[in-house]
Amino acid sequence: MRLRSLSLTQFRSYTECNLPWDNVLHLLLGSNGSGKTNILEAISILSLGRSCLGSEEEDLPRWGTEFYRLRAETVSDAGEKETLEIVSQLLPRKAKAAFVNDVKVPVSSIVGHLPTVTFLPSDLNLFGGPPSERRRFLDQILCQVSPEYSEAHSAYQKTVKQRNALLRRIAEDEASAGELETWDTAVSEKGSLLTIRRLELIETFGLALREELAALGENGSDVRFVYDRKGGETLQERLAEELLSMLRRHRERDILLQATSIGPHRDDWHIAVEGRDLRSFASRGQQRTAVLALLFLEVSYLEIRRGEKPVVLLDDVFSELDDEHQDGVLASLKDHQVIITATHQPEKLHGAEVRVVDKGTIRK
Repeated sequence: MRLRSLSLTQFRSYTECNLPWDNVLHLLLGSNGSGKTNILEAISILSLGRSCLGSEEEDLPRWGTEFYRLRAETVSDAGEKETLEIVSQLLPRKAKAAFVNDVKVPVSSIVGHLPTVTFLPSDLNLFGGPPSERRRFLDQILCQVSPEYSEAHSAYQKTVKQRNALLRRIAEDEASAGELETWDTAVSEKGSLLTIRRLELIETFGLALREELAALGENGSDVRFVYDRKGGETLQERLAEELLSMLRRHRERDILLQATSIGPHRDDWHIAVEGRDLRSFASRGQQRTAVLALLFLEVSYLEIRRGEKPVVLLDDVFSELDDEHQDGVLASLKDHQVIITATHQPEKLHGAEVRVVDKGTIRK
């Protein structure tokens, strides 16, 4: 997959911006706050239907405006061309629309048309960060390869939010605990699918993790992914029953907390080396190596599942990597379209198409 062009209208720091993308390797140069990351964020919205930074819709239009428009032209590895567009407005009412080849589609349906892998500076702290970031890592991959997962993920989040609202009403004596049954069933049905797909992904990644770490200079004879959750069922129907049973058992606690304490939105995962959690002993450098290994696994997984090489977005990460790891990144991604942001030109990036970004303007 390749981006051929990208247009931004009233998005972040850009009033109007039209960018052709011809080469495989691109470098966006600029100082902090110049708008480099805005370009990657725009691409991620066209890819995922939402910001890779977790930004809210009201934060995305240019200051003083009430809408934004993003449009891209892509070409597949087989030579098929496609246009993708997202338009979002805040007034007169909040609304968002997506278009594929100028035909309106549900926003969720745009996911997967432009497979991307985004690597942010915060990802280097993936293992030391909150569980939500590790869940996001899995969800962002699975939403791009499975429309079923993407729909279930969106529905699950809405269902948990509605259940939590009911829990608050019950705590305030405005509703009865018996009303939770409908929401418990919905949470268990959608949640079981999410958990099963995550388990399958982690199992797949586990098959190649040791080899990826070894290629980056980290060796270990017993390296495993471990998915941390309550319960142990591995068949979806039984897992749904197990989850429903746990939700019922924890109703009183959930009412006190006014929050749903059981389900895939509470799960986590870690990497175990020789039976020990990587976080408990690995140096910062070793953890970064493990994150890079995950990046390469994500790229390979998306390529296999989608039949397309994903576009790789690297946001100011080269400054955080030593020469050996920079070489490893470039070697592993040499056949992909890669868009990199940086404040200074890395010595390794020979042959990249360079653009200078400065507060809403871009020049070669």
